[in-house]
Amino acid sequence: MVTLVIAVLALALPTGPAGAQAAKAYRGTASVVVDTYDYCGGKFGGDLRFAGTSRYRAAARLITSARQSTGGRIERNPFHWEFYVGKIGAVGSFQLGSSTIVTSSGRDIAGNLRDPRLLLGYWVTGRSGTSWSGKLVDDHRGEGASFNHFWAQTPLVPCRNLGSIVNLHSFKEGATISGRVSSGGAAFTVRGATYDGLYRFRIDFSG
Repeated sequence: MVTLVIAVLALALPTGPAGAQAAKAYRGTASVVVDTYDYCGGKFGGDLRFAGTSRYRAAARLITSARQSTGGRIERNPFHWEFYVGKIGAVGSFQLGSSTIVTSSGRDIAGNLRDPRLLLGYWVTGRSGTSWSGKLVDDHRGEGASFNHFWAQTPLVPCRNLGSIVNLHSFKEGATISGRVSSGGAAFTVRGATYDGLYRFRIDFSG
């Protein structure tokens, strides 16, 4: 399945640029449109086909804070941010995050002591005036630490009506954010796809 997700979020931002220094939570509503595709087309299956559209609204929140740093590294964003739509783990929910800190070995491969905490950056964004844009540069699936996810109802057996389960799907590197962030609000668009190629998404944000 390949899905297009369009979410419009109405939120108020803090007076400073995206609350760069203090952690803040902004709550609103996301209007989501999902265009679903699968690879069950063609005479013998395997061809991409359109499978339908669904529309829904869900509670959403944006969290901003100071940039994360550890082990002498700091995330490559003007501020740390996380974005959630719906109840995480439920069908149609998704989350995005600029970075995270995980626990790794306290020694390197040569046996030297090191900070056991490891900063993993997902997005690299920049700001010029009120303009804000960036890209998802690493999904960190290799470290088993992917964070940017979309949850969908997935068939147990592709192209067979044998039931389904809720699965998470990691975003593919190359997703983008482009828009503006100012003291009075923000408006930006997120575009991308999931790693497995089953979903494509677009999120339009205004707040």
